[in-house]
Amino acid sequence: MSQPKPPVALLLVIGALTFIDFLQNGMATFGAAPIMGEIGASPEEYTTIAVIYACVAVVMIALQGWLVHRLGLRRYLLASLAAAGAGAAVCAVSHDAAGFLLGRVAMAIGCAAMLTSSRLTVNLIPPGPARFHGIKALATGLCTGTALAPWLASVAVDHDGWPLMFWLVAVLSLLAMIPVARSMPGREGGATVAGQARLLPIAALGLGSFLLLHALQRSYYDFFSERWLLLLYAVGGLAGLACFVRSETRNGAPLLNLGGMKEARFLSGLALFMLCYLMLGANGYLVPVMLQRALGHSWSTAGEFLAMGLGAGVLTFAVMSQLLPRWPSPRKFFVAGFLALAAFGVLMSRLTPTANLWTDVFPALACYGVFIMIIMPTTAMHTFTGLTRDPAVFAHAQQVKNMLAQIGQALGIMVATVGQQWFASRHYDALQSGVATGNARFEAVLNQLTQYFSTVADPALAQQMATAQIAQMVTQQSALLANLDHFRVLAAVALAGVVVSLAQRVFR
Repeated sequence: MSQPKPPVALLLVIGALTFIDFLQNGMATFGAAPIMGEIGASPEEYTTIAVIYACVAVVMIALQGWLVHRLGLRRYLLASLAAAGAGAAVCAVSHDAAGFLLGRVAMAIGCAAMLTSSRLTVNLIPPGPARFHGIKALATGLCTGTALAPWLASVAVDHDGWPLMFWLVAVLSLLAMIPVARSMPGREGGATVAGQARLLPIAALGLGSFLLLHALQRSYYDFFSERWLLLLYAVGGLAGLACFVRSETRNGAPLLNLGGMKEARFLSGLALFMLCYLMLGANGYLVPVMLQRALGHSWSTAGEFLAMGLGAGVLTFAVMSQLLPRWPSPRKFFVAGFLALAAFGVLMSRLTPTANLWTDVFPALACYGVFIMIIMPTTAMHTFTGLTRDPAVFAHAQQVKNMLAQIGQALGIMVATVGQQWFASRHYDALQSGVATGNARFEAVLNQLTQYFSTVADPALAQQMATAQIAQMVTQQSALLANLDHFRVLAAVALAGVVVSLAQRVFR
């Protein structure tokens, strides 16, 4: 007798939670530049808002099981969606950084545990083939939200302004309450625990997260000038997180049963997830920067092509959802995913300022989308299999993974930004050494530009304008070369991933 399909309302809840979370996060990240301009925030202020959002998210993910136990799953999700919608509305009407920060904090309270809640809602479906429908709904919401975010952000800014991004999130949050109210159980449903929420460990978690993420985010501005202060922040953050872990492992009723997660499969999967989130952070920052600054394309064009490239992930998962139930062995999927990442790195490392968006850039971005939607679903299916016997430990493992995701993406941004500064400075020094009297190529370009500018200025000013133009070209060229170095390193990491995938014996 075949197992009946899950209720449509239940699948809508599972997909809507991941869709809203990844959509709002992606739009807020990609739309950072126009949002900063409208609310009058500096890049430093906007990154501080992002750090505070992540810290609130980490704390709320840790408290998710405790809140569900006391409120029931239905009330918890309704409250989360209400907070997300209200926060998005506050962001949409904000005219300064303080108002926007208030809205993002409310959104963090609501959106933080949506991915965890979505995955735990899948477990409301009885074990069997029908549960895979829930997994597909979760992954579909995740990949479509990720793919649509840059395109919708660019459309919103080009037409009705950046607030439309947040009004969209507010409307979606309101609509998602309907299937939640219809299909979610109350206090009696879901994997809940009666852990203790103690103030000092939670404070240590929040402060430790803030110090660590602050050090990672500030590294873009202060890594070379205040590296020891940033190191002190990072050490203090790690100490705070260590205090939280120590408290949880010694508490008889912990928020997170960390002691039950000492399993090679889970720890290996966690490391692979961290790599994926690091890639999301690094490439999510660097690809738009490269398309805009190094290749000279507009912000909206970068959003459209990034969305189309990530859209390849949607098609990839459509194929994956048919292959995984029949051939669940993960090794071939890991190899294929890392080969796609290597192809992305190689193709991006060969771009030139005259690269064609359709024939050069789009295939590379499509390979990146393929990597994301092969590796992450495969890792998710095999990381937690040894923890499914205990629903509470399974829930805690999901929370831990999603808490580390916040740190992983921030770490990826830090690696990309600091790496770009280092690579760019090396290339700038090398290029600048050739900009000197006596260099035949430099003098030829200088004479050519001076003659060009002499049509609109006197000879002395024309030479100054030509020198400034060459300086700008050197800066742009060093930035492009630094971008290419990043993708060469990424390709090498991907090939190492292929080797590890073939040699590993943890995931079978």
